[in-house]
Amino acid sequence: MSMVKVCFGGTFDPVHAGHIGSAKALAELLAVPVTLLPNGVPAHRDRPDASPEQRLAMLRMACENEAQLLVDSREIERTGPSYTIDSVMAMRAEMASSDGLIWCLGEDAFAQLHTWHRWRDLLQYTHLLVLQRPASDGPKDTELLDFWQRHRVRQVRHLLARPSGSIASIGLPQYAVSATTIRQLLVQGKTPPEHMLPAKIAHYIAAQNLYKVEAN
Repeated sequence: MSMVKVCFGGTFDPVHAGHIGSAKALAELLAVPVTLLPNGVPAHRDRPDASPEQRLAMLRMACENEAQLLVDSREIERTGPSYTIDSVMAMRAEMASSDGLIWCLGEDAFAQLHTWHRWRDLLQYTHLLVLQRPASDGPKDTELLDFWQRHRVRQVRHLLARPSGSIASIGLPQYAVSATTIRQLLVQGKTPPEHMLPAKIAHYIAAQNLYKVEAN
């Protein structure tokens, strides 16, 4: 019987309740574990405030009692920018040819897919599952729009029928939380509420003295 691997990449700076809630909802919906991959050196944003090792530690802490959530550290262990194409190629090499691979990304990230390294090659190795965000705009780039229309399927279940090659969208429960908001609260000396940031992650951040304003 073919297996399906579902992956959810991100900076996780820091990991928060929205990340974990979305990953758990995906695992329940697709009835497979979800693997979270913290990137080492983001290719499309500023360097994270926390080190790769700290972000990995927080993610492992957040997932340690979640049986359906797994953590993959390959992007942190790899040198150079964290390109998704490198990860999906490596994963595909570890899988049977009939196994399915699904890479999840937010709607805002998908709108910028045409700026990703070797983005046109992604569907040779994986499906893309776009997580809908109410405030996000869809793709505007004409080449990406054409790519989307050619590979789009209407229902997520279609991704489970083939190893790779399609794009689907899905709406998940929304969380009024962002890593930016959490970092802003921490800079102000405030502890984010637990519905935003799990207490054990908040304790780790305090112990590591993360997200503080540096003195001049």
